[in-house]
Amino acid sequence: MAKDRIDEAMAALAQAGGDGFGARSEILERFSVDLLHRPALGGQIVARLCAINDPSPKDEDLLDLLGAGLDAARIACENGKARGQSFLAAVEDALALARRQGRMTPAHNLIFAGAWTRNGLTAPVSLEVQREDVVPADGRRTANPAEGDASLDGLFAELISQAEGEPLALHAALTESFPAMPAGMRGHVVAYSVARSDPIHADLACFWLLDPAPTIRLAAARAIAGRLARGDLPGRILATLIVLRSWMPEDDARREIDLVLKEAMRRGVAAEPEPGPWTLHTIRATLPDGGGAQSIGIALQSGTRRKMAMLLLKQGQGVKDAYTIPCRSAKDQKAVIERMSEEVGALSVTAGYVRRALAIALADGLAQGRPPVPGLIEVARICGLSGLRPEVRSTPDLIAGLVSTPAVRALSPREQGALILASEGWWDRHEIVESWFEESDEAQAVLDKARTARSGEAALWKWLETRRDWWARILARAADVLETALEPDAASFAACATALLDGRDLKKIPVMLDIHEQTIEAWIRDDPDFDPGASLEDLAGQAPAPEKMGEMTALLCGTDLASDWLDGYLTGVVIAPQMLMPNQWLPAILDAVLPRIDPSRFQRFMDLVMMRAQAASDMASEPGEFVGSIARRSKKAQGDWASGFSEALDKFRSAWPKRGMTAEDRRLIEIGAAGLAGVDLSEFAALIAIRHGRNSG
Repeated sequence: MAKDRIDEAMAALAQAGGDGFGARSEILERFSVDLLHRPALGGQIVARLCAINDPSPKDEDLLDLLGAGLDAARIACENGKARGQSFLAAVEDALALARRQGRMTPAHNLIFAGAWTRNGLTAPVSLEVQREDVVPADGRRTANPAEGDASLDGLFAELISQAEGEPLALHAALTESFPAMPAGMRGHVVAYSVARSDPIHADLACFWLLDPAPTIRLAAARAIAGRLARGDLPGRILATLIVLRSWMPEDDARREIDLVLKEAMRRGVAAEPEPGPWTLHTIRATLPDGGGAQSIGIALQSGTRRKMAMLLLKQGQGVKDAYTIPCRSAKDQKAVIERMSEEVGALSVTAGYVRRALAIALADGLAQGRPPVPGLIEVARICGLSGLRPEVRSTPDLIAGLVSTPAVRALSPREQGALILASEGWWDRHEIVESWFEESDEAQAVLDKARTARSGEAALWKWLETRRDWWARILARAADVLETALEPDAASFAACATALLDGRDLKKIPVMLDIHEQTIEAWIRDDPDFDPGASLEDLAGQAPAPEKMGEMTALLCGTDLASDWLDGYLTGVVIAPQMLMPNQWLPAILDAVLPRIDPSRFQRFMDLVMMRAQAASDMASEPGEFVGSIARRSKKAQGDWASGFSEALDKFRSAWPKRGMTAEDRRLIEIGAAGLAGVDLSEFAALIAIRHGRNSG
């Protein structure tokens, strides 16, 4: 099974080719979901890679599958989901097994080390090159210290050439190899590099001051102190250090840099400003998603050169990514900007907004002991973000700092309520709202423990009470983007953020109803076989097996429901003028079924319910088939059907707004309330078809 899934993904990638922004990325995203649900697949990928004696770039597809899983696992861990750690444990166990079996070569170590590092993860200890890999069996070392340094000179020369003299590219190449080095060697490489007088090595020193590993940061700080002592610390690096120290966690490395700055002042070493920034043309920023992640893209130009600077900020995590992309032309640059606007709803913001968002994100990360990614140094330099420093802002501070807040506070309660109620329409105007739901293990456990659907809904509301600050902060950050972009919804976002902190009933804040519903939907769909990106054609090809005669009746045995009642209820649901989502109509079914049904049969039951709902929709538009379906049932079965239909009409009365009610609708409701006894089925079927037709336009 694992082999088949991996082979299918490999075949799909081969067919997609190099389309990094389209089909290829979609395939990797889909497979990453599969990997998190089936961690053993990750172990299989590792085993396949270790079976390749001489891994090379031609094995890119297999490495990309592993990388997709590692990235998804990192995000899952950040979002409080244990399956992220389960996946990492599975692949690390596979690495350890490969080493014990002698299938891990130094080349494998380097490849895997790069995969972990590129995806923002701490590589496992098992990737370190072992002594037996570099020391002959007789114990004699093949190189003395001088030869070792000469080897490092050669390594740096080769990597600098590959990086085309770009300090950040050189840093990435070296850092990706660190996990494959013995731990003691990493600090030596950093110290040796920083001690060199070449300008590029001074830049590397700054990047290493932001390394996730405290030992690397300290090695870089001490090496910088050594350069100052020799009188070999460039003034431009000193200028960088003055700001950079505020981006570092308060540890030994930062204290060392503070001593360097004091000593530089005593010696009279002058800080030299960086070259002038590039010209900023266009800046786009997304609203934060449900996990707190926000993307920012900045179009830059210097002479004939063009670049895109890209930032990823994440609530509670800080500056997660920062890098630049060279653009061949203004057209290419424009294409990236347009893609951000069309695909993720990015809006136009200002440089002032970027500085503000970055300052808050820096503080957010440092509160967790996380420095920003080294790429921020380069992005801040070319974007002219000089003097950028962390700024601690509580959620009330963020809300108070919004332009809209004073005006919102000055409104009457009724006017504030209108702004809050306007959040009902955000879903239509801001696609990102679709991602606003709780997906942590803690949140899902609340639903898992519920004995009935109704109690699950209540428990989730109680849980959301503990998340007021999180969602208020999301809304405040979104409001800041909207205000900067001069979007009219900004005041509504500010009002909802304020309402959350003021203690307004969550059920009276429409966007919180959306979050509540979408959390339940995510829980229902949290299935290893669920494919969020599947097309209708794909879903049709993956349809469950057709219902067998008597299968639903057997599944409902011991419950208070009958299969005919279910058909009537589903018909009432599908013909409602206002669309009813599954999380609205499923509870009435699940309340009766969950206490009785065999857990191993639950997924099959859900499949059958969804198939019956589709069948009810199809039959609603075919009066002749509808009449035949009802007429073939027994009197008791017809009564059960009518009872289910009537319950749906009564339960979802709000889905039949009086303003749009027609004479046919009123007659339909009249029949539904009275039951089917003595009813002209042809008339009833025609009324249902009319209503269903109007729903379909």
